[in-house]
Amino acid sequence: MSKRENSRGGAVVLDVILTLALLAGSAYGCWFVASKGVTIDQTTTYYVPEPTEATTEPDPDALEFENTEVPNTELHNGSLILVNNATPCVVNESGLVSLYDKKLEADSHSFSVRDADLKVQEPFANAIIAMLEAFYGATNDDNLLVLTGYRTQSQQQELYDKEAANAGEEASSRVAKPGFSEFQTGYCIDLSIYGGGDYDGSGIYEWIDQNCAAYGIVLRYPSGKEDVTEFQYQPWHYRYVGKPHAAYMTQNNMVLEEYIKLLEGTYEFEGEHLSITDTDGKIYEVYYYKADEGYDSTLVPVPKGHDYTISGTNTGGFIVTVDTGRTGDASAASDPEGDAPAEEDVTEDDAASGENAPE
Repeated sequence: MSKRENSRGGAVVLDVILTLALLAGSAYGCWFVASKGVTIDQTTTYYVPEPTEATTEPDPDALEFENTEVPNTELHNGSLILVNNATPCVVNESGLVSLYDKKLEADSHSFSVRDADLKVQEPFANAIIAMLEAFYGATNDDNLLVLTGYRTQSQQQELYDKEAANAGEEASSRVAKPGFSEFQTGYCIDLSIYGGGDYDGSGIYEWIDQNCAAYGIVLRYPSGKEDVTEFQYQPWHYRYVGKPHAAYMTQNNMVLEEYIKLLEGTYEFEGEHLSITDTDGKIYEVYYYKADEGYDSTLVPVPKGHDYTISGTNTGGFIVTVDTGRTGDASAASDPEGDAPAEEDVTEDDAASGENAPE
């Protein structure tokens, strides 16, 4: 036998010895585990994954948004623009209609209008007619007169000069300075009594304050808010803001200054939105979006597949009001209905003027 064959034989012997040793070791291990009474569960998984957050179910009522380009000139237009002693009006006569003509079109005979030249914004005209028709149906009183609507700059100047001559420093709390009057927006009116006499909102006329929110209208200068509005209590002066906003302002005892401030500070688009249920039970979602200063327009987020309106605030941003299509429980005044008998319309020649001191 050669040395190479002898070496190969030795290697085979060594392999046999090692294999026997391994078998013996395995057998000993099994005997040791069995003797200690330890059972190995071959099905156990010893890796435990980290817990994960539960998947959140999508909200079926959540709105989806896209951007629409809005000219920044629209900051000064819309039913929620704020005009007061510190915030001037940017006059825009588009959208004004004759309240007298609209009254004729609606075949309404439940109230009077000063003359055919009295104008307001068209949505406001429709709201006035509906409200005063309902008032007549509830009270059978047709003595209300819409005394004042839109005013031009020159008309406001003339009125202010006259008031300043009579009242001096107190004039600014009774009549707005030219350029700072809501009457230059077309979104407010003064009520009076046909045939002469002040409207003070008492007696049967309490119905107006109790129900005006159902028509998108609010008492603009209520008692107790003089420090906010900087105007004395004027029970005859009404402002159109739209149904959901009128409902919220009335339910929360807010004037327009407070409401705009609330939206600007609390309900911006990026955060929580304000949910409002109006007097018809319709649910709206409302949010504020600041204008892009330094640009001609702003990309305003609006909902996909839902009706919405955009109003400027006249203070640097837009308010978007979304009809969610959902309904809830109405919590404000109801919307009474009533049929009014026919009466003769009042013409410019025989219209009466009241004694109220208009803003």
